[in-house]
Amino acid sequence: MKIELLRVLRCPSCHSSDELVCACQPIEGEIIDGELRCNACRTSYAIRHGIPRFVDGDNYAQSFGFQWNLYAKTQLDSHTGHPISRNRLFETTRWPKDLSGQLVLETGCGAGRFTEILLSAGAKVYSFDYSVAVDANARNNAQHPNLHLFQADIFNIPARAASFDKVLCLGVLQHTPDPERALKSLAQYVRPGGELVIDSYQKSLTRILHWKYVLRPLTKRIKRERLHSMISRVVPIMMPIAKTLRRLGGRAGARMVPILEYSHFELPYELEREWTVLDTFDMYSPAHDHPQSAGTLLRWLKEAKLVDTQVYHAPNGLAGRGRRAEQSSPCQS
Repeated sequence: MKIELLRVLRCPSCHSSDELVCACQPIEGEIIDGELRCNACRTSYAIRHGIPRFVDGDNYAQSFGFQWNLYAKTQLDSHTGHPISRNRLFETTRWPKDLSGQLVLETGCGAGRFTEILLSAGAKVYSFDYSVAVDANARNNAQHPNLHLFQADIFNIPARAASFDKVLCLGVLQHTPDPERALKSLAQYVRPGGELVIDSYQKSLTRILHWKYVLRPLTKRIKRERLHSMISRVVPIMMPIAKTLRRLGGRAGARMVPILEYSHFELPYELEREWTVLDTFDMYSPAHDHPQSAGTLLRWLKEAKLVDTQVYHAPNGLAGRGRRAEQSSPCQS
């Protein structure tokens, strides 16, 4: 943990405006293991492996911690050699490619596929995950001087409100137990003039009839290790069938089999198989999967008191964005 992170962190227990106190001696501006303490309510939080931990590791996001530590590099552009994550990030956010000087709060970072892109764009990134996936992100990106990592809850983020130029939440909202509350929680951390961007699976008849929603009532109850083993065995058998169906029927054809299919990424076979196992597991294992309609997302953004709100189609389904209005000066009426 970099000492600079203390300027942003706040106690999630009492929400005191005071900075948390580090109960250990940093070495060259970094703390690997130690403790943070709130002087207002006396609550303490552990720092382990250089990451402040504000939540218990036993939570609804355990399957994500499992998958991202197992597949820590699979979806990194630096690993695949393809701009897959980069394209999704900028197509979804519509942000400029140069984010120099921007403070970005990244929610649900996973193994850091988007963290890597944000850092390369020049942003100062404050990135967290509810699960131990944050450890995978640390292995991939912690060496970057502009990255600050912590493990925390989207519903109770341990950061100073209205602190960030941009707040980002990709691939996460639908996997929380209360997507509306999650979105409105995120909006609190957007500074005046700043922007929130989220994405979500789209709620529609064709998507609800997808294999995922047929099988999830069963698969989400299977132990994650067993489910991963089952998927790992099925994927190599189903991949040739899925590829053939994509050639014959495009995206609709590929959806006729109960796995995901990525031949359009033009990856080497082993990496394509790995990506397919990962995302098929990601499809069937989460405790929560709550797709949303465009109208619902737009209403939530407006209720969060954001302006210039938009909802539009994006690679993951739907994207929503909104801006925090600039504060009026005293002389304005």
